[in-house]
Amino acid sequence: MSNPYEDILKDKRGYVAAWPINKVAVMIVSGGLDSIITCARLMEDQGITIYPLHIERGQTNYLAEKQSIQTFSKVFKKRYPRLFKPVSYIKLNVPPTEFKPNLSEYTKKHGHPMRDTVLQIAAVQYAVSLKSQGVTAKTIYCAVMPEDYFPHSNIESIRATNVAVCQNMDDWEWLITSPNIDLNLTDRPISKSDEIIWAHKHNLPIGLTVSCNVATAETNLLNCGDCSSCNRRRAAFVEANTPDITEYYSDGHTKSNT
Repeated sequence: MSNPYEDILKDKRGYVAAWPINKVAVMIVSGGLDSIITCARLMEDQGITIYPLHIERGQTNYLAEKQSIQTFSKVFKKRYPRLFKPVSYIKLNVPPTEFKPNLSEYTKKHGHPMRDTVLQIAAVQYAVSLKSQGVTAKTIYCAVMPEDYFPHSNIESIRATNVAVCQNMDDWEWLITSPNIDLNLTDRPISKSDEIIWAHKHNLPIGLTVSCNVATAETNLLNCGDCSSCNRRRAAFVEANTPDITEYYSDGHTKSNT
């Protein structure tokens, strides 16, 4: 079935999505399994220079995510010294703290309303700001996966945001997409297990990534091992037939006294 947003993009610029000619992009990174591996693949397989953006959006696991990003910043700076740029950290509550208490019922079923859309628009603003450094970046990558099921986490929603950004910026060169689900960039959707296999082959220490929604000081900033996100993570390693070297708090770790 035709995607009307793709039709608009093709009409306006002659294509829907393509790798950036200048090989420069902003990447939204969370410190999780998906965004860390996607970031590595973009640098390793495509030679793309990444300007990473991490957003403190009011998430419970912020400290654990930040620890993961700091760990992989060191890994990436060593492996890809010319391609991985310093992480930009910003704070943007999504949703606003004033609204969050009244959104719990919606969030349980659909996730935070328009979360990915807001993050992608913030990434566009960051990309525009890079112009002051002489950097032209009109490609925004996120790490949406085929397994993601919220309404803001699918290719049609991303295309709708892409059209809105191009229209509001009066510039149809902008691209917002996930290379994991964009069939203009990949022959087939890239699953969590596919990414794990890739990471294992490239000796990426993905056991240090944080997929857990409740990783806090109470779990020593480790993946808890019991929440739905951790269960999906465990299942992906099983599907990939790859050893899971993740340290899960529920697998016998005790809470630190520090």
